[in-house]
Amino acid sequence: MLDSTSDSLYLPLVARNVKSSISAVNASKSEGADFLLYDLDEEKLDMTTTDSVFMNVKIPIFILFSSYGKNTTFHEALKWLEFGASGLVISLQALRLISDDAVGKLFDSTFTDSGRKEDDIDTSGSLNLNMANGALGATQVAGFANLEDREKQVIVTEKLVLREAINIIQKAAPLMAEVSLLNDSVSQIDEPFMLAIVGEFNSGKSTVINALLGRRYLKDGVVPTTNEITFLRFSELSSNEQQRCERHPDGQYICYLPSPILNEMNIVDTPGTNVILERQQRLTEEFVPRADLLLFVISADRPLTESEVNFLRYTQQWKKKVVFVLNKSDLYQNSHELEEALSFVKENAAKLLNAEHVCVFPVSARSALEEKLSASLESGEALSLSNSYSRSSSFHELENFLYSFLDGSTSNGMERMKLKLQTPVSIAERLLSAAETLVRQDMRLAKQDLASLNELVHGVKNYGTKMENESITWRRQAFSLIDSTQSRIMKLTESTLQLSNVDIAAYYVLKGEKSSTASATLKIPNDIISLALSDAQKLLQDYESWLQSGNAQEGRMYQESLEKLWPSIVFPTTEMPSETYELLKKVDDLSLKVIKNFSPSAASKLFNQEIREAFLGTFGGLGAAGFSASLLTSVLPTTTEDLLALVLCSAGGFWAISNFPIRRQQLISKVKRTADGFSRELEAAMQEDLNEAVRNLEAFVRTISKPYRDQAQNRLDKLLEIQDELSNVGKRLQKLQNDIQNLHVS
Repeated sequence: MLDSTSDSLYLPLVARNVKSSISAVNASKSEGADFLLYDLDEEKLDMTTTDSVFMNVKIPIFILFSSYGKNTTFHEALKWLEFGASGLVISLQALRLISDDAVGKLFDSTFTDSGRKEDDIDTSGSLNLNMANGALGATQVAGFANLEDREKQVIVTEKLVLREAINIIQKAAPLMAEVSLLNDSVSQIDEPFMLAIVGEFNSGKSTVINALLGRRYLKDGVVPTTNEITFLRFSELSSNEQQRCERHPDGQYICYLPSPILNEMNIVDTPGTNVILERQQRLTEEFVPRADLLLFVISADRPLTESEVNFLRYTQQWKKKVVFVLNKSDLYQNSHELEEALSFVKENAAKLLNAEHVCVFPVSARSALEEKLSASLESGEALSLSNSYSRSSSFHELENFLYSFLDGSTSNGMERMKLKLQTPVSIAERLLSAAETLVRQDMRLAKQDLASLNELVHGVKNYGTKMENESITWRRQAFSLIDSTQSRIMKLTESTLQLSNVDIAAYYVLKGEKSSTASATLKIPNDIISLALSDAQKLLQDYESWLQSGNAQEGRMYQESLEKLWPSIVFPTTEMPSETYELLKKVDDLSLKVIKNFSPSAASKLFNQEIREAFLGTFGGLGAAGFSASLLTSVLPTTTEDLLALVLCSAGGFWAISNFPIRRQQLISKVKRTADGFSRELEAAMQEDLNEAVRNLEAFVRTISKPYRDQAQNRLDKLLEIQDELSNVGKRLQKLQNDIQNLHVS
């Protein structure tokens, strides 16, 4: 058959013969059976049997009549037809044996192949809902009766997935108010199919609804008459009560009507899409996501206005199926104008909805309503669909389309369930997408926060560089002080180590009483060094204060920056360990210790020792004559006389005295080396004080920023977790969409 090139392909039908309700149910669930032949010989008709069979059997049932001449059994067979059997199977021989009266009753009823009386079928082929009312007693799931296990499982799964979606969306976006739409939509899964009538005011929405209901329940007019969302639901009312309306605490305005079409379909009337009051337009827009099907009423005198185009674009955010009603079509002068208008609406609507096929019904709702009202006056009851009014308005085609949604055996009936189940899924997908966008934005901000915090901590290095540059000034001041002291001591050395300093030389060589001049001269190093050390100590104290002040100021700046940039996660200062703030004050004062460890008296004593060794090394070996001659050089007025005095000295004495300037220079070099070593030691100590201050500030910033960094990291981790959960729910929703599309409802 797969290789056949024939335009038509004929497949055999398989029937199974059953004799009880139990075997009928079992046979319908077995593979390969297209219909059942039910033999009544073994089982009599009763209500329990009827409910058992027609609630659980989804394939056609034909009553097998084999009791020849037994009119009672034949009448039971007719009852089976009334309850929904597809037909009778009877032989010609058996038919001859049936009385004329029984056969007459059979043909008077005129049963159709669907098992329903022709009285229950409109001549146009539309299903009368008075017949459908009897099925409401059956248990319904998601507004549908006679569902197979697979369909029931899909509905159960959908509810679970949607509840999970609601939880994760609320977790991802706690302030997303649209979640209430999804909550409402999930709660309405078990409600009847929801048909929303939308369109501009004065397009005839209320008239269309009244025509569908067969009575003027809603007001209509040339000014906006619908101020709020109005739900129309079915309810059995007393004989003197036409409708009952009430306002629920949640703001819904609900009218209960006895109209048969509302048995399996709730109709919702909405304010116009072009009303002046923003609140009314917002009500309509907010209701769109909850509707299972939109019936868009367009006025023939102004098809597809700007507000209608904008509204249609909005509906596509929620992937809504839209059916168009071109109302007031009787305004057109001829069929050519009508076809031109239909083409215009279809082409433009197809572009707006990005659809290949657009369904448009041209009607005159007012004419249809008036004809129904006239017919109801004659019959004495309201008509939802009647064969007694004119079909010139083509309103019956719209009714046929809507009623086909209530018949599960039609393609529209199958689509009804898919649309019903897709409504909350579409809302969930859109909200999920919005939540994913928010989470991505939050993740980007969390990453930026974490990067900013890390950058803030690393910024301490920039502070260290700045302090390093500024500390050069402090070191220069210290070096200048050392250089000044060194210069003074070097000058003192040069002035002291002179041959003309007879009293000092005599003091060291002859070990005589120290003169007043020598005493004053030898006190000078101690005074110079003590004064210099005092100045250096003050300078370094200021240096340490500068380091502490810089750290304290920088620490406050970092803390204020953290609190300003992330006020939502301010870490209370009372929870910070006290030693954290001590870091800003902590300095080991290494440079001050260098000053304190330098003894002026020891340095002065060492200087005196060097002076003594210089004089002794020069004059100690000359003896009295040599020392006297050398003294002459310091007192004689001329160089000639000096030379004469030196001649008087021995050759050894001359050599010793000639080395005196070298000894003086050696002492000066030693003073310079000592000063240079002290400078290096002090510079290293000042640098270490600076390094320690920067390390302490860095430790302080790391400590005070840790709660913020932990919060940012935890937030990022949580967002990553939520993103995974959103992704998983999205995959489950996609699978659910596929399962819904693959449903075959009967």
